[in-house]
Amino acid sequence: MNNIQRGQIRTNTKGVGYLRNSEIDGFIEIPNDRMNTALDLDLVEVKIIGKNKFGDLEGEVTKVIKRDKNVWVGVIREVALENHHGKEKTFIPDNKRFYPRTKIDNLKSFPRLKENEKVLVELVKWDNQRAPAHIKIKKVLGKVGAHETEMKAAVYDRGLVMGFPEEVEKAAAKLKEKAPELIAEDLPHRKDLRHLNVFTIDPADAKDFDDAISVEYLENGNVRVGVHIADPTFFVKEKSVIDKEAYERGTSIYLVDRTIPMLPEVLSNDLCSLNPNEDKMAFSLIFELDKEANIINEEFVSSIINSKRRFNYLEAQEIIDRNEGDYLKELKTLIDLTDKLEAKRVKNGSIQFNSFEVKFKLDEKKFPVDVYVKPHTRTMDLIEEFALLANKRISHFVAESNGERNKNPFIFRIHDKPKQEKITEVINFLNKIGKSPDTNSDGMLSAREMNNILERSKGTPEEGILSLSILRSMQKAIYGSEARGHFGLAFDYYTHFTSPIRRYPDMIAHRLVKKYLAGEKVSEKEVAKIQKAAEHASEMEQKAVAAERDSIAFKMAQYYSVRIGEKFFGIITGVMKFGIFVENEKTKAQGMLSVRNLGNDFFVYDNDKQILKGEKTGKVYKLGDKIETKVISVNVEERKIDLGLI
Repeated sequence: MNNIQRGQIRTNTKGVGYLRNSEIDGFIEIPNDRMNTALDLDLVEVKIIGKNKFGDLEGEVTKVIKRDKNVWVGVIREVALENHHGKEKTFIPDNKRFYPRTKIDNLKSFPRLKENEKVLVELVKWDNQRAPAHIKIKKVLGKVGAHETEMKAAVYDRGLVMGFPEEVEKAAAKLKEKAPELIAEDLPHRKDLRHLNVFTIDPADAKDFDDAISVEYLENGNVRVGVHIADPTFFVKEKSVIDKEAYERGTSIYLVDRTIPMLPEVLSNDLCSLNPNEDKMAFSLIFELDKEANIINEEFVSSIINSKRRFNYLEAQEIIDRNEGDYLKELKTLIDLTDKLEAKRVKNGSIQFNSFEVKFKLDEKKFPVDVYVKPHTRTMDLIEEFALLANKRISHFVAESNGERNKNPFIFRIHDKPKQEKITEVINFLNKIGKSPDTNSDGMLSAREMNNILERSKGTPEEGILSLSILRSMQKAIYGSEARGHFGLAFDYYTHFTSPIRRYPDMIAHRLVKKYLAGEKVSEKEVAKIQKAAEHASEMEQKAVAAERDSIAFKMAQYYSVRIGEKFFGIITGVMKFGIFVENEKTKAQGMLSVRNLGNDFFVYDNDKQILKGEKTGKVYKLGDKIETKVISVNVEERKIDLGLI
């Protein structure tokens, strides 16, 4: 193993760092005094200097290659000086992984700043681990705990932005003005599909419609299904101010109460969106399918379409369930094809996880008065299945010719196989609960066996925890320039192509596909550029997800802050030496049940078995157990829900 390692560092609240990468078995621990000003998620270079008393690798940061971000959210509060002679105002971050002492360079510019107001600060200079970090206040976000303040904080604390620069908005408005002229000019080069009965099926609150579908019945008994994708790349040219802004953002952000779009709203909700009864520029993937959903022919083409109807998921589902309404025949045909496409995919090893989406009902003051899991409909599966088909087939078109791989540069969605140690953990867990799995010759669980485990557990008390344990063993899906396949879907090639209004990698894929269809060559030199864009998009995706989760955690804490004493049944989703994590069956809220609230007993933590066991009573708490709890306290600022045992 190389003595010098690179990677993204993680820190704890005491400023101790941990580096993991593909070359290291385990991790390198970096003591606080050897961090060399590295902060959480910075890209760093670390020198291995030996092992600590626990036998783990120990190192020191020799170089901070790239800061993950230079902005942080928190409050300015007065604290006692270390020598207890007087007080000083200092920055208290929301993210406790920001560990340095700070010196606020522009505090005098904010004389009316209150201690209960959140601020966004910028790290100006910190090049000495033993000295304070110089920061300056960029903006005051508002009162701690206020809805608007916390929504802004969720975004800004990840280094993300809200709103668009004036030059970007002006460029978008100019495109809107020129759109009729641009469309008329390009029309001869597009397939005119405005005669088709195209329709969209989306969430009820959706504002940007980036995919639509159509069905035609052929004389030979087959059906022609069109998957029509919005074409923002027609309007947004490479290296334009709008394109540069979209690249930096990487993705739209979906908070509890709003969407922060990747593209300005005049594009995302209007010009590019496949709104009903409007001519729209699109890219169409047209599949001729037989009755068993086998692909007989396929065509990929730039097009112009006109959506005839906008459905939300529930509306479309009700038409199918009632057996009457607009496009009933087409919807039933699509559901039948969905059943067959899904069955084939699962048979080939695609893992079927049960996902859910939490929704909040907010009052006029944006306080949560209800929380529920969004109902799942078969029409959601319909849209997902045809999106999967489109993404799979377009990536196959680029990556393979005549049954052989080619070297066409492209951006792929990659999902690598789980690491052996993670699979071993899952196998051990399954064995402990009497669900011994079948492993292959190298001791791995195949995707097909994972599916079998999930299928066998349906309707049993272990269903949720088995799904969770397998999900936790998975590696994160990322973007990359190499076709390494998608383990979870069991696809050799996969990309993101069907949501270009809200994901920048889809825009990259659209541009490359258009070039290949036009017979243009893309230099292999482009691979490095694509890989850099892919890494950036993966990073921004993770930041957006973190912001979305924080907005949910804030609303969940608010919701339970006025429900102290409320009882609920939950599933144990985590066991630690200090307590257990419990997920509310109804709302999916996560709460902590501390060992001190488990009863009059001394509980011992068994790391191998992931259990807490009472020494006197022998009572055992383990993953997957269903228990009844009650809310005993809530800290909204820290997003913590503390539970007691019933």
